[in-house]
Amino acid sequence: MLISKSVVHREGFLTKVNPLLKITFTMITVSIAFALRDLLAASLLVGVLLLLLLLSVRIKLKILLTAILGLILFTALATWTLGDFRAAMINSLRLLAILLPTPLLSATTLPADLVKALQAIRLPAFLVLGIMLTWRFLPIIYQEAQRIIEANQLRGVDLPRQPQRWFSSLFVPLIFRIVTYADDVTVGLETRGYDPNSPRTQAKPLQWRFGDTIFTVGAVLLLVIVGWLQWQS
Repeated sequence: MLISKSVVHREGFLTKVNPLLKITFTMITVSIAFALRDLLAASLLVGVLLLLLLLSVRIKLKILLTAILGLILFTALATWTLGDFRAAMINSLRLLAILLPTPLLSATTLPADLVKALQAIRLPAFLVLGIMLTWRFLPIIYQEAQRIIEANQLRGVDLPRQPQRWFSSLFVPLIFRIVTYADDVTVGLETRGYDPNSPRTQAKPLQWRFGDTIFTVGAVLLLVIVGWLQWQS
């Protein structure tokens, strides 16, 4: 499996949790994050999400420092705009609470598990196939982009410092590679006689495990505490 050079997935507790639970937790967490107005509640939610992300993914120090610097700059800009440091911190934490659940879900869910979850909720087959292919090929697209950037560097073109050449030197070859991958997948599906509407069975269907119970209890407890802190403010 091709994986990003920036992050390395770990086999941890969340990897084995039922993907339906993780999808539900992600949707509820993002919904709650939009309503956060209390600094302590937002700090608790973001702290738990960051801890789970760091335990699930090995992130390069450069990427981590860049994210921290971006948060500091966003907070400084919000403070200057609003004139209130507390409000700026709440806005920054709310933004993190909205953004963190999705990479946490993607880092701990295999494409096959995602397909099982989507099939379990009776989504149309064509939609499941589209989501699965997107989920599977995003790391490959990232790697192709890195190869194109490195190839340009060998030619003496530093794309990060020459944004005017992004279209001709990065986007055009990247789109060509994406179309090539899409054509290969289409030919593969046709030659294998793929029919999205035909009935299918699963060798390993989704099952409720003890770890799912622990995750559910912990998630409910976290969301209840965050909601209580928000209500008390």
